[in-house]
Amino acid sequence: MAATPPSSFHGAAITAMCLLLFFLVPTVTVSPVSGAETFNGSCIAAERGTLLSFKAGVTSDPSRLLKSWRGEDCCKWYGASCSSRTGHVVKLDLRNDFFVEDFDGLHDDQAVHWLRGQISSSLLSLCHLKHLDLSGNILGGNMSIPEFIGSLKSLTYLDLSNMNFSGRVPPQLGNLTKLAYLDINNDILDAYAFSSDVSWLASLHSLEYLDMSYVNLSVAVGWVHAVNKLPNLRGLYLINCGLNSSIPSLGHHNLTVLEELRLSHNPFNSPTAPNWYWDVTSLKVLDIEKCELSGPFPDELGNLTMFEALDMGWNSIEGMIPATLKNLCRLQAVYLAENNIGGDVTDLIERLPNCSWNSLQELILFETNITGTLKSVPNLTALSTLFLMKNHLSGSVPVEIGTLNYLAELHIGNNNFSGVISETHFSGLANLKSIDFSQTYLEVKVDSDWEPPFNLDRAFLSSCHLGPQIPNWLQWQKSISYLVMSDAGLIGKIPDWFWTTFSNAWLLDLSYNQISGELPLSLEFMSVEELFLQSNHLIGSIPQLPRSIKLLDISENSLSGHLPSNLGAPYLHVVVLFSNCITGIIPYSICQSPHLRILDLSNNLLTGGLPGCGKEELKQNNPSSSNSSRINSANSSSLGIRALLLRNNSLSGGFPLLLKQFQNLVFLDLSQNRFSRKLPTWISESMQRLLMLQLRSNNLSGHIPIEITCIFSLRILDLANNSFSGVMPRSLENLKALTTTVVALDTIDNPFQELYEYTSTASGQSNNDSLSLVIKGQVLEYGKNAIYLKSIDLSCNRLAGQIPEELGSLLGLINLNLSSNFLSGNIPYKIGNLQLLESLDLSNNLLFGEIPQGLSDLTSLSCLNLSYNNLSGRIPSGHQLDTLKTDDPTSMYIGNPGLCGHPLPKACPGDNPAQEDPARWHEDDSTQMDFHLGLTVGFLAGLWIIFCGLFFKKTWRYAYFSLCDKLYDKVHVFFVVTWKQWFRKPGTN
Repeated sequence: MAATPPSSFHGAAITAMCLLLFFLVPTVTVSPVSGAETFNGSCIAAERGTLLSFKAGVTSDPSRLLKSWRGEDCCKWYGASCSSRTGHVVKLDLRNDFFVEDFDGLHDDQAVHWLRGQISSSLLSLCHLKHLDLSGNILGGNMSIPEFIGSLKSLTYLDLSNMNFSGRVPPQLGNLTKLAYLDINNDILDAYAFSSDVSWLASLHSLEYLDMSYVNLSVAVGWVHAVNKLPNLRGLYLINCGLNSSIPSLGHHNLTVLEELRLSHNPFNSPTAPNWYWDVTSLKVLDIEKCELSGPFPDELGNLTMFEALDMGWNSIEGMIPATLKNLCRLQAVYLAENNIGGDVTDLIERLPNCSWNSLQELILFETNITGTLKSVPNLTALSTLFLMKNHLSGSVPVEIGTLNYLAELHIGNNNFSGVISETHFSGLANLKSIDFSQTYLEVKVDSDWEPPFNLDRAFLSSCHLGPQIPNWLQWQKSISYLVMSDAGLIGKIPDWFWTTFSNAWLLDLSYNQISGELPLSLEFMSVEELFLQSNHLIGSIPQLPRSIKLLDISENSLSGHLPSNLGAPYLHVVVLFSNCITGIIPYSICQSPHLRILDLSNNLLTGGLPGCGKEELKQNNPSSSNSSRINSANSSSLGIRALLLRNNSLSGGFPLLLKQFQNLVFLDLSQNRFSRKLPTWISESMQRLLMLQLRSNNLSGHIPIEITCIFSLRILDLANNSFSGVMPRSLENLKALTTTVVALDTIDNPFQELYEYTSTASGQSNNDSLSLVIKGQVLEYGKNAIYLKSIDLSCNRLAGQIPEELGSLLGLINLNLSSNFLSGNIPYKIGNLQLLESLDLSNNLLFGEIPQGLSDLTSLSCLNLSYNNLSGRIPSGHQLDTLKTDDPTSMYIGNPGLCGHPLPKACPGDNPAQEDPARWHEDDSTQMDFHLGLTVGFLAGLWIIFCGLFFKKTWRYAYFSLCDKLYDKVHVFFVVTWKQWFRKPGTN
């Protein structure tokens, strides 16, 4: 007897279960009254048990969504709905609309909304279930979508998006032939779902909506043909699916009702045309942004007359938009950002369909390389969004822009606009919510008592002229979330109304102005998350911070007093306060800031040491939760600081024990302080991610612990100007980051990235930190470029012994400074292997022997100092060494009595004196000059004798010219005969 196939057995089991439920249902009288009256407020007992089994699979419900799941009537439970006719559960909707992608640094009120656990297979008992929505909950368990979902054959709606599913998408979903809606969008951090075969889609004939965005389909052959078998499809979303090839044509397509097609973020890497979607004339929305498309805009655009929204931004398309766009009379949105359109802005606007001027709402043309001036603004009566940033537009802004009554977003920054923006420009803009005039030459000039007709949400006004005082009209903008006025020519004090007006703002930026005066004593009443006041003339103390603050930068001012006691705000990520006059100690409150990543207090007057944060205190302030693993890792008993910059203060004590808990530390700068005693051996164990260790100019002593060479990621080691003694560690080859010439930036966790990204976009200013390094005898500001540098500086200590040969294995080293120690022995010959070395300083030591010839092969070397040692022998010459310090080359070798040869005046034994004696060189030069002078005089005298003989002796003249005539006749005859022979006609004699 043949075995029953598993699928048949499974189907039989489901059928039996449904029959059982049928017999369990009590007999009722069907009437047109409501379900509540028909079933007396209760649901089917077996289905209630099924829902309770599902609830048992939920391991975490922090927001208590399932609190109501008790009692007899499951039809009244949260998320469950029953049929008013039969009483069966037909809908289960537990959608989590609070889902966010990034788990890092979540507020507690964001992280508690999702359910966690597993999807129980008990759902199979809900045979009449038509609608299932579990999206946004972490019920996937980092596993694949359960195959049993494909057995819920009554489903018409299925949404399992953003549930942390990974692995293969089960083809059993193809059994859900009644589905009209399928969403398995996987846009969630660290989840990886894929499908190598999507042929199962062809059986979903009723499907109207399909979203498989962020599911890897890179090896799914024939995905277009599978989709083409869905005649009822209206919306198709395949965003960021790894689709890497385009299909020129389908021949015949069934997608006659497809209205919305979104294929953005797929690496098609092909021309814009031909492509199959240009034949789908029913399309209303097409999104193909960031698809690596090239070539010109296709003329086929004109065929899609139903178009309402076109998004082709962020590609490599070149040339002006086609004239066929005139046919798109229903056009409402055009997104063409970051393509190389070029040409004049007037020509571009004229190519927009005139018939759509009453419907066009969004025009996105930023960074499209367009030029020219906005002579006038067309009568785009419905326009709500106009983005023209980062182009080459110039001239003034036409006042007609004030007639666009529906305009909500006006972004024209990063252009060459000039002139005045007056009240007339804003006269009819009652709906204006966002403006961007940043990085232009515009001057906003209105009356001091002007009340604007709009209420802004965002204002980006950096580097345009607003001053001299903070504009009064801003006090009417109480709904602002983003306000950026950096480098806007502002002077004077910040008015009192500023802080109350913008108390609910999310970001405030007044940096790089000349603002003076004091800040309020407390900003705790505010809700601001990012506050930038750097590079002004502020005085007074730092105020008490808002509880909501995340990024704080008040660096390069004249602030004094102590640090605020609530420096450890619960959501604080970045604190940048360098170059002020802050006194006192670093408060204990930093132990209470679990999300703090950057703390920059350099160039202040701080004293004492770092506070001690015990593990018990850390656990109290970092309570563990049952959230994601990433949240758990952040809420451990260690602090999350990645950059600690305390340079140039008066901090003292031993090497801070607190650093033992900074296991994520990447940048550490304690230089120019008063730290003393030994460097601990636990430094490598506790700070394994350390990229930069700067301890120069302290009072540290003892041996350099060999454990320091076990920090494999270390790229910058600066222990200069301390009292370290003993020998240099010999296991330098363990510094793996210094042994390679490859800069693998993707492996570097740059803690400043968040700060850099903001300052390069919203503010338009460069990054703001105090990262500086001493290279080539100079203090250089490196900032974010410090990750490219590889340096060792052990100068000005008491190190003795030989320079380890292992130093030659640090092939990526750019700077090496071992000067002012007591190092002896020879310079290692392998130092010539360091081909990237730009600066080498071994001066003021006890080195002896010859200088290795390999130094002349260091083609990157631009700074060399070997002075004041006991080196001897000939100085190597040639290549790079002959180009160093051309103004004073001897300074590189001075103080070594045994050295000889160029550039020193001392000759080496056996050298040719004629080549080495400068006086003899001068004598040889004089002899050569005399020889050339005599040769010239003799030639002129002989020529003059011959000329005089011909002039005064007639017989000589006759003989000379007769000889010339005979020579001329012979040459003429020879030339004529040869010419005749070469060019005579064939067959002639």
